[in-house]
Amino acid sequence: MTEPATTAGAILGIKFGSVIAGAVGGIISLHYIEGLNMWGRVLAVVAGAAVAGYGTPVLSGWLSLGQDAENALAFFLGLTAMNVIPGLISVSEMFKSDPLGFIRRQPTERSTDHDQ
Repeated sequence: MTEPATTAGAILGIKFGSVIAGAVGGIISLHYIEGLNMWGRVLAVVAGAAVAGYGTPVLSGWLSLGQDAENALAFFLGLTAMNVIPGLISVSEMFKSDPLGFIRRQPTERSTDHDQ
């Protein structure tokens, strides 16, 4: 079922349902994250909503998921956003400190056991 476009959604390029599912995932993630103050908790929910809102269409298309699975993916992204974001920042810092070395470390070909 196609979600009706909203003005805010059209301006931001996101689906309202994905943002809500991501925010719910972010709220539930608060149970598992220790040591957050009030602003950290607010940031966790906002991050979950943002990652879900912008990440769901990308991952859904990449994984060839149907529209029925999008809200579940959005919920999962919201739930895990506060764990994924530090990893992404670490990768970007590795790239920043040595871009050529970072690129050289990436595999150029995938080999399988039967190729050898």
